[in-house]
Amino acid sequence: MSDLLEQEQPADQEESRVDRTSREIAQSVGTIWSRFSGQRPKSTSVEIRQNSVKCVIEEGTPDTEAGEDEEGFDDSRLSAAGLKQNATAAITRITGRRVVAFIPKRNKETETSTQTFLLERPLRRF
Repeated sequence: MSDLLEQEQPADQEESRVDRTSREIAQSVGTIWSRFSGQRPKSTSVEIRQNSVKCVIEEGTPDTEAGEDEEGFDDSRLSAAGLKQNATAAITRITGRRVVAFIPKRNKETETSTQTFLLERPLRRF
């Protein structure tokens, strides 16, 4: 049913909705990445497809201000499981669709992290 609503909207409204969703995902995933890695991303790009969301994070420099005490211990960092849980929850909240798979990849040479979220297919009534 949501597919019908999407088809009825003019192209410029649909594109602006996708742009807003992409920006919201980029901001949320970037914030979660900062909490996980202790560094702000240089850039975050988002590609939304029919049943997936792909986020590419260009890793940045360490963020020494957030969450560190005098001894340099960062108590606000997320574990890998925390990254998965928080990122999956953000994608679910923003897209309104349940995430059925989370696929993280990291390229050490280019210092990029790619997170792919596979979304549950929308129900269709016949």
